[in-house]
Amino acid sequence: MRISIVTHAIVRFNALPRIPRMLAAAICVVAGSLLAYAAGIPLPWLLGALAVSGGLSMSGVDLGISDNVRKIGQVVAGFSVGLFFTPAVGARALELGWIMVLTGCASILVSVVLSVFLAKAGACDRRSAFFAMMPGGLAEMAGFAHQFGANITLVSLSQSLRVITIVLTLPPILALTIGSGARDLPHHASLSLGPMLAGLAVAACIGAGLNRLRVFNPWLLGGLIVGIALGLALEEHLYAPPYARAFAQVAIGAALGARFQWSILRALGFRFLPATIISTMLLMAANGLSALAIISYLDFPTGVLATAPGGIAEMSLTAEALHLAPPLVTAWQLVRIILVALLTGPIFKIYNGLTK
Repeated sequence: MRISIVTHAIVRFNALPRIPRMLAAAICVVAGSLLAYAAGIPLPWLLGALAVSGGLSMSGVDLGISDNVRKIGQVVAGFSVGLFFTPAVGARALELGWIMVLTGCASILVSVVLSVFLAKAGACDRRSAFFAMMPGGLAEMAGFAHQFGANITLVSLSQSLRVITIVLTLPPILALTIGSGARDLPHHASLSLGPMLAGLAVAACIGAGLNRLRVFNPWLLGGLIVGIALGLALEEHLYAPPYARAFAQVAIGAALGARFQWSILRALGFRFLPATIISTMLLMAANGLSALAIISYLDFPTGVLATAPGGIAEMSLTAEALHLAPPLVTAWQLVRIILVALLTGPIFKIYNGLTK
């Protein structure tokens, strides 16, 4: 009886217009984020929103969260992280460029090997498993899946699962490892509201232009471009206000969780979910070894985040929250994504020829 009442309530909620559903979703995810913050959970705004949004979506609730929420969150995240860039940080990123390329290539090669495991353990075809395991962005890998005739739904879901698995595990582990107060940021003033809104407006326009040009991660890059420009130009080092960083986390977490529906997971088979999680854990372990190998160039916690096969926005926000060199982590993630975009097609053709 109780189940039927809940089901009826969900059906009635899903029949509401989109705006009331989005307002209700906003209240729920903010409440979840506040609880996570009160509990002292690392990356509370993102993880709290993700948990609430994902839980409701998996229960059949249509939250009506527009993809524009994710885009806005990425613009703010990019802008916030971009402000950390200084001439010294830029020089350091260029100095480490060759290591970024090496670790990015290593991550791609390990992903190819793990795709064979995913195909067998997850009961899916090798073509789809290949693109599902590539450590790139969801939109880019879905595009490759369409181009080469793979299962787009499976690839998109696997890419989202990888990011969620990493976001749910890596920040708590790193926070426990380095301690909550181990890396306090030097005190800097926050950017005032007016200049910040002006910067975000310019960033959104640049993101829209990059999106029309089909550039990967256009909204995050738009924010990064403006944030980096300000970070390099301003004599006084300013950070984005805490509420802006919290907003970015909530927006990205809510949009990420809303992608998941139990009906889609069930259609892909019950072996697929655990196989994807195990594959992600193995990839994280391999990248952890990469971070250990470059420890003389980058401290281990920062190296783990930099080489982690998560989303750029999520890893950048994690680095910012844990005070682990956000600009270097962002640069590392960008290099890997560029390598994935350039090498996925040629590598797949070689892989497909060898496995026929």
